[in-house]
Amino acid sequence: MIRNYFKIAWRNLLRGKVFNSINIFGLTVAIACSTLLFLTVDYEFSYDRFHENSANIHQVYFTSNKPSGIEKSTPMPEPITPALKAEYPGIKHISRMGNGGTLIRYKDKKIDKNIKYVDESFPQIFTIPLLKGNKNRMLFDLRSVVLNEQVAKAIFGNEEPVGKSIELNYTGNNYEPFVVSAVSKDMPWNSSLQFDMLIRFENYRDYQKNLDQWDVGNHSVYLLLNEGTNVKEFEKTLVPFANKYFKESIANMKRDGAQPDADGQVFTINLLPFSQVHFNTEIGGLDGNPVSRAYIITLLTIGVFILLIACINFINLNMARAFSRAREIGVRKTLGAGKTQLLVQFYIETFFVCLIALILGLLLSSWLLPGFKTIFRSPINFGMLLQPARLLSAAGLFIVITFVAGFYPAWLMLRYKTVQVLKGNVNTAKPGKVRNFLLVTQFALSTLLIICTLVIWQQMRYMQNIPLGYNRTEVISIPLSADVMMTAEEGSTAGMEPGKQALQLLRNNLQGQTGIVGITGAHANIGLGRDGSRSTQSVSFAYQGREVATNWLQVEYDYLNTLDIKLLRGRDFSRTFSTDSNALVINEQMAKQLGGKNLIGTYLPVNNDQQPMPIVGIIKDYNFQSLHKKVEPLTLVMNVNKSVEYVFIRVKPTNLIQSMDLIRSAWEELFPNAEFRGSWLSENTERQYRSEKNLANMFISGAFVAILISCIGLLAIVVMVMVQRTREIGIRKVLGSSVSRIVMLVSADFIKLVVLAAFFSFPLAWYLMNQWLQDFAYRITIGWWTFILAGGIALLIALLTISFQTIKAASANPVKSLRTE
Repeated sequence: MIRNYFKIAWRNLLRGKVFNSINIFGLTVAIACSTLLFLTVDYEFSYDRFHENSANIHQVYFTSNKPSGIEKSTPMPEPITPALKAEYPGIKHISRMGNGGTLIRYKDKKIDKNIKYVDESFPQIFTIPLLKGNKNRMLFDLRSVVLNEQVAKAIFGNEEPVGKSIELNYTGNNYEPFVVSAVSKDMPWNSSLQFDMLIRFENYRDYQKNLDQWDVGNHSVYLLLNEGTNVKEFEKTLVPFANKYFKESIANMKRDGAQPDADGQVFTINLLPFSQVHFNTEIGGLDGNPVSRAYIITLLTIGVFILLIACINFINLNMARAFSRAREIGVRKTLGAGKTQLLVQFYIETFFVCLIALILGLLLSSWLLPGFKTIFRSPINFGMLLQPARLLSAAGLFIVITFVAGFYPAWLMLRYKTVQVLKGNVNTAKPGKVRNFLLVTQFALSTLLIICTLVIWQQMRYMQNIPLGYNRTEVISIPLSADVMMTAEEGSTAGMEPGKQALQLLRNNLQGQTGIVGITGAHANIGLGRDGSRSTQSVSFAYQGREVATNWLQVEYDYLNTLDIKLLRGRDFSRTFSTDSNALVINEQMAKQLGGKNLIGTYLPVNNDQQPMPIVGIIKDYNFQSLHKKVEPLTLVMNVNKSVEYVFIRVKPTNLIQSMDLIRSAWEELFPNAEFRGSWLSENTERQYRSEKNLANMFISGAFVAILISCIGLLAIVVMVMVQRTREIGIRKVLGSSVSRIVMLVSADFIKLVVLAAFFSFPLAWYLMNQWLQDFAYRITIGWWTFILAGGIALLIALLTISFQTIKAASANPVKSLRTE
């Protein structure tokens, strides 16, 4: 019997070639696209979950309820880690983590790499897959170093690395010996934590100086809680700790008008689950390139929409074709076929179509995968599908789709009496209503996707074109590696800091070149450079009886001119004034925080160990951070003791490529052993949103596919309707109706459905996109024209799809159609 079912199903599959081909094509495209989208979503949600203790790892951050609003920050003071460990037994392990660069020397090799400064307990918190070494003794000594697989290979080749001594120059002054204690495998792609090497935090810059400084934050802190610890309850126990060690700051915030939260606190220490770090655009993410969770949910939604639209097509076409098979079903029922047998027959036919589409869809997605990975820079692979949980999910989804798509048309036909079916008196009113409902649903989803696509495109375009307050198209950012520092130090005079010496060497070499407008340096980059590193520093101090907090940036002469930052009042740092090494330039937000008027010449007690520093200039706000954040208070300072780690060179806009080549040549002449990693600031800023831009492009591509599948389904329905109304059209033509009149008459029913769908989709689209935009500090306003345009596009698409077939049917010879009837 089962064999007979399959034979009949195969024959029916061949008999209905046109509609089965449309079904298979729509489902194939839907399965291929949704597979790629679901794999991407699964990959993003798998971030940082491979750590054995993932559920109990958290990042520490501060929440300040300041009068200007809620601020969250992750830079931590050095003494907080030992204090937390000593006072809270619920903390199993805790570790600080700072970032930096270093030059590695081994025999005749020199390699420039990034370095992370961590505590000895770091390997007990995070799962670091080891190739060689002992997990419990990876960082047992202050001179221990852990290398990743690639770095170890680059340094030692085929030599045994563990136990070998290498030299690190991470201060820019001299080399210091370290012993390789372990070699780790490269961290997985879906890890926010990436490193070239690890050494103890005690080697971090200014470590001894900041040991007792509770008002200087320059690193991150991560902790592992004991199993079963309630995070919310634990955060409440941190309130006394915050009140004890940040008593002065809290008192100052209250005095300044800070608004307490629901628990009456203005300053709290909070914990962010490490599995959520990758999605936290507010804090910034460990890798400096966080992804909004809204993007991932949006991708998941569009994958579901694509499958849903394809299923609606499938159901509509199966319903339409089921009525053309009414007599066949009537005969089968007359010959004794029961309802269960007919349901099984219909389901097997549906199963055949879906199985073919599944196989073709997976083949298509595997063929598209290399291009998908290249275009969207995605590391997904089909091996991710082979895990048991995902295979079971895919099998369950396949069964549900085949059941839904095959059951309803079959159940619909089986409801009619056998005599009615054999006579051909089948009432199609109810199926027509169901079909219309499904078409409205389909085009409501399509219109929703069109609106979302327009809003996402506008937001991404807005972020690319918004004025940032500095020149990003003509300025080149160059990170100074440890190798450059060493080369510069060899030629340094009068004990000049190596970074400043490297900057001076570039100035001397490029001086007089016609394409160069300005050269400067700073301690931190703007955006995300090719070195993949970023750092921030903040300070707080008391001013006129209130607490003031500001971002702190060390810069060099000509910083404002080189970056084309507008000076509002006062002056820039000048070589004419020898005291400018102790002067400040602040932005508008900082000026507003200080009072906003007559601030030039005002002295700020920034550091208790130094003399108050005068404000010499006020600059216009510029976006020195991601656009996910509003511009925060910023203070620029000249400091002879701080290193220059980035050089900025502004060039004339006429010959950008030639200017880049000129700078590269000067670099190679001055620093022949150091890689040139210069990039335009426009590249740096775009690199901050690379993941979001890729996901946005995925969404737009998926929306296009979903709309295409909707059009295919609508076209197939129109073809079926035209077949059913062939006689009616012929009679109308004989009675004198024009082709345009018939096209309008037939199209009107479908156009009404599309317009109805648009009105259903508008409020939902506005709500979803408005929620999505809340993730951006700088965002567009959704204009009414967006909805009109989206509705017009949906209507135009539907008209083009419908007209194609209706014009063909209306233009046919009526004699032929009536004779056929």
